[in-house]
Amino acid sequence: LAYTLAGFIRPDSGVVRFDGHDLADLDAAWIRRQVSFVFQEPAIFDDSVTNNLKVANLQATPEQIEHAARTAGALSFVEDLPQGFSTRLGRSGNTLSVGQKQRLAIARGLVSNAPVLVLDEPTAALDPETEAALVTALQAERERRVLVVIAHRLSTIRTADRIVFVDDGRIVESGSHDELMAVADGAYRGYVEMQQAASTTR
Repeated sequence: LAYTLAGFIRPDSGVVRFDGHDLADLDAAWIRRQVSFVFQEPAIFDDSVTNNLKVANLQATPEQIEHAARTAGALSFVEDLPQGFSTRLGRSGNTLSVGQKQRLAIARGLVSNAPVLVLDEPTAALDPETEAALVTALQAERERRVLVVIAHRLSTIRTADRIVFVDDGRIVESGSHDELMAVADGAYRGYVEMQQAASTTR
């Protein structure tokens, strides 16, 4: 579903619209400039932190880069690196932990000016404290662009304007957290209760 937003996959039926315009009628290169992805397994290059983030926006200023790093919870560890933002990260970012790579990937997405940002399991490698800070920061980010968050961790998406619950490749429910929790035998409510029970027994 996320790949249809950038035109990587075209729907067999139905229509994807950008501001009312059928995606099929729009230029593919233009569409892909409108959508930025943060993947669950981030790509980190053997270059400086700054250049890794500027991949998403070559015109990004140092202030924008620092702000994105702070929002993604990456600023503290970046500042502790030997040369800060100028530090080379090694092949595939092998000098970083999985969580640090994920935070840099999120920062890269935030540096992008694309009006649609797709985050695939953005908090999977984050500790609860960092996740909470990121979710709070994203509240402000969604004022200036559309955020599409794919997640199994309900704490990541419970404040979303709309939650789309997908099961076995099909949309089964859609609504806000409160609306879906009000459905007595709903799939989303059942999933929430299952996660809550699992966290209680740990």
